Amino acid sequence: MSWSEVKQAAEENRYELVLFGSVISERISVSGLDPAIFQLTRLNFLQISNTSLNHVPDEIGNLINLRTLDMHRNAIKSIPSTIGKLKDVKAIDFSGNSLEKLPAEIGHMEHLQTLNLNCNALTTVPPLRNAKNLARLDISHNRLESLPEGIFNLELIAEIYAANNLIQALGNEVGCLHVLKVLDLSENKLEAIPCELADCLKLKDLNLKENPIKDNRLGKLIKQCKTKAVLDYIATLDKEKGKGKKGGKKARNKRASEGDKEAQDADSQLPLIQVIHSDRIKVTVQPSVLQVRPYIVCTLVKDLDLSVPAMFKKFIAVQSQLHESLCDSRVLATIATHSLETLSLPLTYDAGKSEEVEILPLGRQKPVKAKELVDNLKAEAIKQKQKTKRNPLKTGLYKYLNLVDGVEMFSYLRDDTGAVVSLPPVTNSEASKIKASKQDVLVELTSSKELAVCKQVMDSLILKMIEAGLKSCPSASEVQATKQPQLVLEQVRVVNDEGQLKVVYPSHVDLSSDSVKVIFPQ
Repeated sequence: MSWSEVKQAAEENRYELVLFGSVISERISVSGLDPAIFQLTRLNFLQISNTSLNHVPDEIGNLINLRTLDMHRNAIKSIPSTIGKLKDVKAIDFSGNSLEKLPAEIGHMEHLQTLNLNCNALTTVPPLRNAKNLARLDISHNRLESLPEGIFNLELIAEIYAANNLIQALGNEVGCLHVLKVLDLSENKLEAIPCELADCLKLKDLNLKENPIKDNRLGKLIKQCKTKAVLDYIATLDKEKGKGKKGGKKARNKRASEGDKEAQDADSQLPLIQVIHSDRIKVTVQPSVLQVRPYIVCTLVKDLDLSVPAMFKKFIAVQSQLHESLCDSRVLATIATHSLETLSLPLTYDAGKSEEVEILPLGRQKPVKAKELVDNLKAEAIKQKQKTKRNPLKTGLYKYLNLVDGVEMFSYLRDDTGAVVSLPPVTNSEASKIKASKQDVLVELTSSKELAVCKQVMDSLILKMIEAGLKSCPSASEVQATKQPQLVLEQVRVVNDEGQLKVVYPSHVDLSSDSVKVIFPQ
């Protein structure tokens, strides 16, 4: 018998299908995936996640119109070669599975832009030289001893995440990656870094921490400095080739000194972010949410001035842009903002049944249960489609309905009064919404993927706020630097139900960018 979700998708000619959670997992354990899924050839988005699924059927190749294939956090051990038939797929996510190998066909997907394979057991990845449009590769937390063959031939690769592997060397060809912006090779086995890395002129985020680097000075720079300082030092090593040991050492020291001075001069011109160490705001993560949407990161933007309508609009626009881009239409992560004065501390991140969790949705006048909210939004979308003859599922809040349609458990953030102030990935609460005034704004980032995604999006949000000209207006007593900071951030701590720290933001490893200077308390 066909699953109700699959039957509904067929009857309504849907382009998207999302299946996840304990109910789906139990069905798979009993009788496997519904084979009718692979008859939905109109699908361009398929997500099957957080289930007991241990293999991908050969019939996956029938879904030739797929653009996104998301199978994160299952128990998948193998992927069939028929995945190569998905000629138009742009995003593939097999993170959090049990993969030990991949079919060669995955390296021949010419339209593939994003490939996420983190948290598996891979020892090799097929050559990727033919995946010519690949822009983002995440192979972190595997057992790889080298980067995939052909990766240095990819002209569009901008982000490479390969932390927590066994990688022993970085090839000289890395200098060919002219649009590379992010390179994370932390916690590997690297003893040396090729000087050609300095040729990656767009590289802004470099993480080489926790590697057995033999060059002591380089090792210290990696631990203490920003990307620019590390790349400047690596560049000097290239210039010293062929010189005597004594001359080389003098030249290196001279250039390092000059580089330090230049870095200090440049830093003085950068926008300033001041961080306030605090344990005032805590978010307690309950065990029940770990199987639903386990990751959350928060920070407080102090005295954010949104009194000018143009600045208020910019703040909203920055969030919307990130939701569509880095958050992948809220599939990867969801941003929420709250006026702190409306919240009763401490906060709790929890999960509950859709018919029990209640929220006063943004823009609404009456509180509703989560299930009722989703049903209402679906009904509104149908009415709007009948009225305008257009597909409302591609606009506004309606376009996120596919992420929660049929969901039985919802994650939510509540304050100390029990009031639910956030229901990701759908909506915030009208009661905690920010206003066009100066206020302390709590920023919340949640994800079902991984903690690193939350921190990455939070970093991007803060940096884009700087770019947009958004400013804090702190009192004189709060300013700890000689220069007026553009933004003041107060740390927010996320703890488990036993009070043990899970994450604090921002920490010293966050906001690593050459475009800002971050001041932490002494």
